[in-house]
Amino acid sequence: MKDKKWLIAITVCILILAYLFIGFAHYSGKAGSIVKELQGHPDEGEHRYHIVLIEQERYHPYWEMVEKGAEQAAKNYGIDIEFTGPVRNNMEEQLSLMEKAIAARVDAIIVQGLNDENFTPVINKAVKRGIPVITIDTDAPRSKRLAYVGTDNVAAGERLGKLVVETSGGSGNIGVIIGSELAENQLQRLEGLKKVVEQHQHLQIVDVRTSNISHMEAIQQAANMLRMHPKINIMVGTSATDALGVLQAARSLKINDLTIIGFDNQKEMLAAIRRGEIKATVAQQPYLMGSTAVRLVYEHFQGKALRSEYFTGVKVLDRTNAQEGESL
Repeated sequence: MKDKKWLIAITVCILILAYLFIGFAHYSGKAGSIVKELQGHPDEGEHRYHIVLIEQERYHPYWEMVEKGAEQAAKNYGIDIEFTGPVRNNMEEQLSLMEKAIAARVDAIIVQGLNDENFTPVINKAVKRGIPVITIDTDAPRSKRLAYVGTDNVAAGERLGKLVVETSGGSGNIGVIIGSELAENQLQRLEGLKKVVEQHQHLQIVDVRTSNISHMEAIQQAANMLRMHPKINIMVGTSATDALGVLQAARSLKINDLTIIGFDNQKEMLAAIRRGEIKATVAQQPYLMGSTAVRLVYEHFQGKALRSEYFTGVKVLDRTNAQEGESL
């Protein structure tokens, strides 16, 4: 009888231990699934890539369009994408965010290669650690980046120059506001502009100043330039905020006979073109840049060989077709 009681007790203990083991195994599996989801790789039997797009400036209308294109493409290809960038244009913060993305071991990085000299070592570091990098909007051609997606900025600058010639008849004094003297894309646009202007002896660039991608600074720099050089009758901006800053400065100074040529397709820019306050703009295609960059990341993951450069093209918008800029 005593032996029978022991046998029953041992059987009960075994059943309790088995129940606890099964419960623990179930909990461990559930916890593992949760961890995978937090890492961006849900337990769906299929690996979901996690990529990061590092912008020049968060919440800027231009980069918001890049985001929309990238987000739609990521959704189409089943990729998890994260957007980050400084709130105000800051190259050091961009580099810091790239270092963080490398440390997090993301699957790929899309980044504006703002300055080749500074970005090349960090891009190469990512590639060395097995993280492919695509540059967007601005290239770092001497780096080991996978590909560049964006505007041919020298050609875009030349298109600005042709607009100046077309609207001025090949004669006039030009003031230029560029977004940054450190950003390669801005310097390339200025290079292309100068190349065309130099072909016309009655056209000259009187002054070049920097807005630091700031609307307020664009207003201030344009106002100072127009006060110092009253003979300027043409103003050109090479970043999205510059022409609007020039327009505001001209209003403040009550200058009415100024030809303003801009860059990109902000809503305010298009409205000013329709009112005849800004003559024309050279518009990029930020939505296409974002979607193309994500598509190329996906194709790389699928083993497809990529070209070195993918130019997304520009479009001249004036009073006759300004509405088309809303969909670029």
